[in-house]
Amino acid sequence: MQKSYLIKRILYAIFIFFVVMVLNFFIPRIGVDDPAERYYPPQGNMTDVEYDIIKQVTREQYGFDVSNLQQFLNYAKGLFQGDLGTSFRPGNPKVSDLIAERLPWTLVLSVTNLLISLFIGLMIGTIAAWRRGRWQDTLLLNMSTISTALPAFFLALILSFYFGFELELFPAYTNPNMVSGFDWSWEAVKVVMYNAALPIISMSIGGIIGYGQGTRNAVIAVTNEDFILTARAKGLSRNQVIFKHTLRNAMLPIVTSLGMSISGLIGGAVIIEQIFNWNGMGTLFLEANNTNDYPLMMGIMLFMSAFAIVANLVTELCYSLLDPRVTVGEKR
Repeated sequence: MQKSYLIKRILYAIFIFFVVMVLNFFIPRIGVDDPAERYYPPQGNMTDVEYDIIKQVTREQYGFDVSNLQQFLNYAKGLFQGDLGTSFRPGNPKVSDLIAERLPWTLVLSVTNLLISLFIGLMIGTIAAWRRGRWQDTLLLNMSTISTALPAFFLALILSFYFGFELELFPAYTNPNMVSGFDWSWEAVKVVMYNAALPIISMSIGGIIGYGQGTRNAVIAVTNEDFILTARAKGLSRNQVIFKHTLRNAMLPIVTSLGMSISGLIGGAVIIEQIFNWNGMGTLFLEANNTNDYPLMMGIMLFMSAFAIVANLVTELCYSLLDPRVTVGEKR
């Protein structure tokens, strides 16, 4: 990997993050003179002077008593110090603390879903490619067509109804005491696995089919290459041809799908979390949106964006390691 390529990609990622930071700050303020207005207490028996004093104190508390430009500079300064701001929630908790509290529970769903989808999808896609035209291949193609018409949230509703309400094999809604009572004991881990079963299954079905279809297409594209025909002519075993030669050279499209999946790990399960009442980042963002908690919304969006930018950067660097010919904006 060339140092110039690495430096360019890092600088580009920093530039994108700066643009996201600017948009993330100013867009919520479009058409809003005072984001803290809804948090002023009702006037009641207060005089206008007393109410003005209360408003001013509230604006000073949240830093809205200066111009938008100065607010942005203060916001940027806080970000460089690792401060995402203070939430409007009672007690004024730090946004970073709220994110740190909910992030692990989103990762429980998204990381498990990613690992299951990737592992099973690679196997199914490889088998379908090597048995092209047979029932395994036809089944995968048909399932791919069906999954396109059945989004994950629809599958989640079906699973919740039949396996949660009708058969009662798994909880239709997450146990509200699961988060507060988690202590890393085996019993607590089993409770999490039991409650996460339906959300993970509903997310994994589409992921498995998607990775399977992508792997099938990538393997088929490589199968007829000269080096594969040479490997077969040398008398290499089928497993050696598949895993040592075919899959290795079919990795670029798979890495693309994996990078996109990783970039959406945090924010990709919003609806699923709502359906199963799972207390993750998606639920936290909707709570912030419903209460007009601007600092919390901005903090979550910025955190998700930063995660996606880093994931895309890592994906591009992996591209250059897998295939040194891959460059961006350069001519060989």
